Amino acid sequence: MASSVEQQKKLKLYSYFRSSCSHRVRIALKLKGLEYEYKAVSLLKGEHFSPEFTKLNPMGYVPVLVDEDIVVSDSFAILLYLEEKYPQHPLLPLDLQRRAINYQAANIVSSSIQPLQNLCVLDSTISAFLSLLPFNMQKYIAEKVNPDEQYVWARNHIRKGLEALEKLLHDYAGKYATGDEVYLADCFIAPQLYGAIKRFSLDMTPYPLLSRLNEAYNQLPAFVDSAPENQPDTPASSVEQQKKLKLYSNFQSTCSHRVRIALKLKEFTKLNPIGYVPVLVDEDFVVSDSFAILLYLEEKYPQHPLLPRDLQRRAINYQAANIVSSSIQPLQNLGLLDSTISAFLSLLPFNMQKYIAEKVNSDEQYVWARNHIGKGFEALEKLLHDYAGKYATGDEVYLADCFIAPQLYRAIKEFSLDMTLYPLLSRLNEAYNQLPAFEDSAPENQPDTPV
Repeated sequence: MASSVEQQKKLKLYSYFRSSCSHRVRIALKLKGLEYEYKAVSLLKGEHFSPEFTKLNPMGYVPVLVDEDIVVSDSFAILLYLEEKYPQHPLLPLDLQRRAINYQAANIVSSSIQPLQNLCVLDSTISAFLSLLPFNMQKYIAEKVNPDEQYVWARNHIRKGLEALEKLLHDYAGKYATGDEVYLADCFIAPQLYGAIKRFSLDMTPYPLLSRLNEAYNQLPAFVDSAPENQPDTPASSVEQQKKLKLYSNFQSTCSHRVRIALKLKEFTKLNPIGYVPVLVDEDFVVSDSFAILLYLEEKYPQHPLLPRDLQRRAINYQAANIVSSSIQPLQNLGLLDSTISAFLSLLPFNMQKYIAEKVNSDEQYVWARNHIGKGFEALEKLLHDYAGKYATGDEVYLADCFIAPQLYRAIKEFSLDMTLYPLLSRLNEAYNQLPAFEDSAPENQPDTPV
């Protein structure tokens, strides 16, 4: 535990002014009164791909927090690390139910909105898509699918996430998202609202609760100081522009797979899995999102801990889990690619739609997904290199393993990924296959698995 000014000044935040992920961390640092050195990373100049930066975060994403000799990447992992090391101004309430609501709200933003509003994802999809077509058709389509069309696609995903937040917070919101104190959920929601309004010009009238929260955030110095327009690297022009547990599961879902492993490790065997997304019902309390569920289980049911005591290894677990849940899983989702292509095709003449639909077959979509999985696996190999033992972060099974095992399963079984490129992950996969909790949780061993 540390709080001295001398220790605080050793914090370095690698940030980009407009990054909503960096924005979350800036808010948390301000709330906790932690001084830090701002290290600007220009995404426009590609500085996040430099050897110096990818040594800190192999995924090449901001933010990255450096605390003396500890390096933590991914905003969710960083906030959980800060909460454990610097307890001043707690980001999580004492009440377990409200803590779980905070986890869920944070994950709706970090896993269900942010990766899918990222126009780079759409750009890479369209680029891969166009490369399959004759040049004259590429030129025609590039003119048809303009930035306005891409913004419509992104806004649809933002709306879906904001609708979920309105429902989730309805019975818990006070002055702020989960009560009358600022917590973790607020650190995630505020930057998302900022981007939705300022960047995507979203009509907020369908979201009265979130609109009220946005007004409250704009009165808080920590939030105002952390806004994109108030950062050292903000271009001058951008300031103006800018009791019985029930698991609702599906045998094939990697998110559900993670939760099944955790439940098996904690010796909950009487499950009744139905549905297609992980939802855990614990008496009268409902928790959704696999990351939120696992953190809830860890706090309420301490048998077989999913997090090590060592703070540095805990941070590695958070990072590994977030690489899977936020950087791989949403982007390997072929449903996402299908919806993108469908929206894309609707802009074109019918005869061209038919030609392209035949050209962009399932195999091409699988290549796109495999590229994202491969990038994530490269990052995991680097992240775990100095920490892995028999399992991902040592000789005990922890949170990271609950996320990595289902991802490996799907990469191998569904996407036929060549695992020779990932020796550490291949070794972990063999170890997981020897564990009863992992075997029992596999897709082929579920009640709803088709015969």
